[in-house]
Amino acid sequence: MENPLNKKTSSKLEETLVSTFPRICTDCGKLTNKQFFLTNPVLHCTTLHSFIEKADTNYVLAKFAIEEFYEGEMYLILTIKEAITIGSLLLTMEDAAIRENAGKGVFDDDCADAFKEFTNQVCGMLDNELRPKLPKPIHLKLTGTVLINKENMNTVLSEEVLNEECLVLAVTMRILGFDDGQFILCVSKLVGEEFFCEAIEDHSKQFKGTILAVDDSNTDLRIVKKILSSEYKVLVTDNPNSALSLLQKGRIDLVLMDIYMPGLDGITLCERIKRNAMSNTIPIIICSAAPTQENVIKAIRAGAIDFLVKPFTRQKLIEKINKHLINNSVLLNC
Repeated sequence: MENPLNKKTSSKLEETLVSTFPRICTDCGKLTNKQFFLTNPVLHCTTLHSFIEKADTNYVLAKFAIEEFYEGEMYLILTIKEAITIGSLLLTMEDAAIRENAGKGVFDDDCADAFKEFTNQVCGMLDNELRPKLPKPIHLKLTGTVLINKENMNTVLSEEVLNEECLVLAVTMRILGFDDGQFILCVSKLVGEEFFCEAIEDHSKQFKGTILAVDDSNTDLRIVKKILSSEYKVLVTDNPNSALSLLQKGRIDLVLMDIYMPGLDGITLCERIKRNAMSNTIPIIICSAAPTQENVIKAIRAGAIDFLVKPFTRQKLIEKINKHLINNSVLLNC
């Protein structure tokens, strides 16, 4: 089978997911009554559409809803052959019968129910392991399992989900006595980056610039990332003090910040950025849902280059950013 993955990358997300493998291997070994190994993890950036389209096989996809602070879905993906093997092991079938059913693609209702129970257990393992390792509260919940291939993927998943850039962690799965397979975890790139407020590098992708968004509203930060991440490298933080640290660590081409934030408001933060010789040339756009004349004047006096009214449209945000990046000689063209 052709490997459908491309664009090698790495991140704290990969390290954190890999750290859950010992628990998964131990517990899955108990579930299947077989030695169970996960090895050779590789994290790639692609889309689910590309992943499924390039693979000449059928998959079983388990959907894990991501709840509490983070929002989205994580997917566990196995080939139909691997799903039959695992489901049949949970049904305590003989190894020879399992191999025969897997070879023929026999995924009956009992096997499907057993595999669903397996994915529910894996969901619980990941939930227990990730909860203390992520900076904000997380809860995973299995919402269903479904057969998926390139013929039916457009009915199983929405166009938005299929074409959204995602992070795919592919791992060699070895169950003693059976052929090696792949254990695949997939999450939206936006959600994966949100786990640790990190930008997961895709070295093959060309960005127009790096944007730092500062806002105490995580909903607004998600909106900004969703709008901009196809064209820009986007860093986000809900902590104004962290913004000052990020500005010192690497090149930031433009800052987009809210005006009202607890502790350190946008006007004060803007003034501090402009007083620092390492960051005083970076253009700053201040945003507010309260566009009073006083706020606009304060923002400009503090050193902001522009003012953006919330809620803003995608077109308006990109127009503002492109305008000031061009003026700052970051973009060669638009």
